[in-house]
Amino acid sequence: MMLRLGSALMLLGAALLPAPAAAQGRFTYCCIDDNGKQACSDVLPKECYGRAYREINAQGVTKRRVDAPLTAEQRAIKDAEAKKAREEELKRLEQDRKNRALLATYATEQDIDYARGRAVADIEKAIKALQEKQAELASRKQQLDNEAEFYKKKPMPQQLQAQMRDNDTEMKAQQTAIEGRQKEIDVVKARYEDEKMRYRALTNKKAAAPAASGADARPR
Repeated sequence: MMLRLGSALMLLGAALLPAPAAAQGRFTYCCIDDNGKQACSDVLPKECYGRAYREINAQGVTKRRVDAPLTAEQRAIKDAEAKKAREEELKRLEQDRKNRALLATYATEQDIDYARGRAVADIEKAIKALQEKQAELASRKQQLDNEAEFYKKKPMPQQLQAQMRDNDTEMKAQQTAIEGRQKEIDVVKARYEDEKMRYRALTNKKAAAPAASGADARPR
């Protein structure tokens, strides 16, 4: 008898529990509909399909926010931003690699000056060889021109015409090569100057870091 009475009291107590306690663990889904009004339900309302919505627990606290699905235009913008971010990250990593290589290659700024001088000297040596070849071609041109003097009043042999054409073509090619090499000197100087500036900035930054750390470590 007492056992049956105890069970009945327990069932009665459960029935009298307040609604929020009975709904413990359930969520309410809310969003703003087309009319600017809030639509809520214990299952996702139809008004919330394709919209941003909130999941609210039994205590009225928002536990999660779900963004609205992106439109095609928004996806395209997001993809473009992600692509740009990846490209910028790759550039940063490549620049870091170049900076590490620069510091590993040179011990001082004077090493950079020496490397630049050696590179310029190699180009100047190549220019000198081209100029010597150009001088030979100029001498050959003079010989061919002198030979052509004999044919002012009669047809010039085809072989001589071909030799003159070939010589002129090669002289132009040599001149183009010389001018290209001369421009290369400017490019090389600019590249080594840029490396020197980067090296100086990197070494100054590297030297400043321990000094800053030391300053922070001093007692105040």
